[in-house]
Amino acid sequence: MTVINASDPTAKALQNDLQILDQSLLLEALPYACLLYNRAEDRVLAGNQAFWELTGFSAKDNSRQPLSTFIPDEQDTNPTGSETRPIRLRLASADLLLAALRVLSISLNNQMVILVFTPPEAESEIRQELLAKEFLYDNLTMLTRVSQAASSSEALKIATEIITKTINPQTTAVYLLQKETNQLTRIMADGPDQGLFPDVIGENLFELLPNLFLWRLGKKPRCGLHEQAILAGFEYVLTVPLDYLGTPLGLLAAAGQTPVPDDESLRYMALLAAHTAASCQNLTTLENTRKSLEGVRQIIRMQNVISDNLEEGIIILTPDLRVAEMNPAAETMLGYATKEVFLQPAEMVLIANESLLPLYNSAQQGISTLAGDNLTLNTRNGRTLPAQVICLPVTAGAKLQSIVLLLRDLSQTEQIRAHSKQLEQRAFLGEISAIFAHEVKNPINNIMVGLQYLQTRQKPDNPDNELISKIYADCQRLTHLMDSTLTFSKPMEYHFATVDLSDLIPFILERWEPRMKRLNIQYNFEANPAHPIVEGDARALEQVFVNLISNATQAMENTGGTLAVRVLPADASMRPPHYEIIVADTGPGIPDDLRERIFEPFVTTNSSGTGLGLAITKRIITAHKGSIYVESFPGGTMFHILLPRMEKIEK
Repeated sequence: MTVINASDPTAKALQNDLQILDQSLLLEALPYACLLYNRAEDRVLAGNQAFWELTGFSAKDNSRQPLSTFIPDEQDTNPTGSETRPIRLRLASADLLLAALRVLSISLNNQMVILVFTPPEAESEIRQELLAKEFLYDNLTMLTRVSQAASSSEALKIATEIITKTINPQTTAVYLLQKETNQLTRIMADGPDQGLFPDVIGENLFELLPNLFLWRLGKKPRCGLHEQAILAGFEYVLTVPLDYLGTPLGLLAAAGQTPVPDDESLRYMALLAAHTAASCQNLTTLENTRKSLEGVRQIIRMQNVISDNLEEGIIILTPDLRVAEMNPAAETMLGYATKEVFLQPAEMVLIANESLLPLYNSAQQGISTLAGDNLTLNTRNGRTLPAQVICLPVTAGAKLQSIVLLLRDLSQTEQIRAHSKQLEQRAFLGEISAIFAHEVKNPINNIMVGLQYLQTRQKPDNPDNELISKIYADCQRLTHLMDSTLTFSKPMEYHFATVDLSDLIPFILERWEPRMKRLNIQYNFEANPAHPIVEGDARALEQVFVNLISNATQAMENTGGTLAVRVLPADASMRPPHYEIIVADTGPGIPDDLRERIFEPFVTTNSSGTGLGLAITKRIITAHKGSIYVESFPGGTMFHILLPRMEKIEK
């Protein structure tokens, strides 16, 4: 049976919504105008059709309103049993209608109540009818215990307890329909004569008994269950189908001696069965949604582990287009925290200059879509953000589980677009593929490992296995496709340890000293403090400084000059504290048209170079949680590197 984790905020919120839905269904079973009201929040949660017809208000526009919207001068909503009191009920026309109010509690703390309205002119007649319906009203609180259950097994157990309390049968049983075998399997029973109800019922009782059916001794048996009751000496057998929106789920059954349940009890049993079926279905849906959301969360966590600097924002939507999860990048882009917008409609969070509804509709139909080019998003602080939105459905079989939105900030992509055009003109397809392979293959491999792990935890008959296998096969194809491009860009593994920059940089400079002497290049090194310590991969950092020294040397190879490397504390306002490493040369400088793009792949001032050195340099610095930028002018270039200081006492 499904069990809901009460500590899961997603499950808790969805469960509250489903309980409200169940209680709303109760309103329609009552014969008079009714409202479902939360006293603690002063919020009307729902109304039945009779109420909206009486008042002329619209259900769509007036749910979730305070009570004063409908009862302008009513303050006391504390339940008073069967008593009624006069009130003035506001109509949509602004007129006031004199009515009688009765407050019925449907929660143990009286927080949730049903307000029943009757016109005073019909009070005497209605009073008599109310008394006839007293049985139903007095049992509403007991009935709502079903919707407050934490699991479908608990809901069914409560239902059997209500049956026992209401009609006092000798034995009860609960059956669930097994769709694979089209048989009813008994999952629980109570009473001393449980043998009346077999473990499995092979007959299709939903054809034989499509509705509530009370068999009484003396009537013709309609199934083997009735024949067995005769042999056991029972006066009656009551079977009540568990049906949700026309879909059979199971069967409630009871048998006993006298008294035989009366018509009022039977109406209550029918309402109980309908309410129980809805609660069980909702709890199952809730658990499936929770599992789906948890699976999505695992993917997000996996992606965050793969890259601490994931630039794309990720928003997870429920099938009904409510926000279930956002990664840190999405929170930064939009200015919202996930907990602030949890289960809010997507249209209230992701606000664009054009409707995103077509994207959502396509995703709900299982189609991936993309919106970009002229799309802008409005952030919480009023800023507009040019963005690209990719909408991806997540399905299990033919059923939509969730919708994944990928948000890409395009505010810094004009140069990238220009460069992409240049690459196309140069036909550098292989190089582009190499970048893609280098950045994507490792995450794909990790996802494949995660999928293998998930598959080992699934039962062989789990329908999600097919989806997992399909995703795994797609990942395999992508991996094979990218293998051919990895010769251009090998993934670098980082092994972080203590690195003393006053040891590493002079060591590199000494290696380059013979060549710099030949080119008439002077160099100097200065460190303050004397031993600046960082945590890093010495091999990777060596590659950074080799690239910068090599570029400086090439810039001055025809003219000679000076290379200066300085290490000093960065701006004191930086948290955590950083070191700033400056590599300066007296070369001709970087042309203006290349300066802003100098860290992009294949951008170089040297016709013989590949243009990958600075791109790799930036990648390494980023992996060390640092940053790099350049200043250049005629007669010199300065590269500034910022690296976090290691939190330890320096030498």
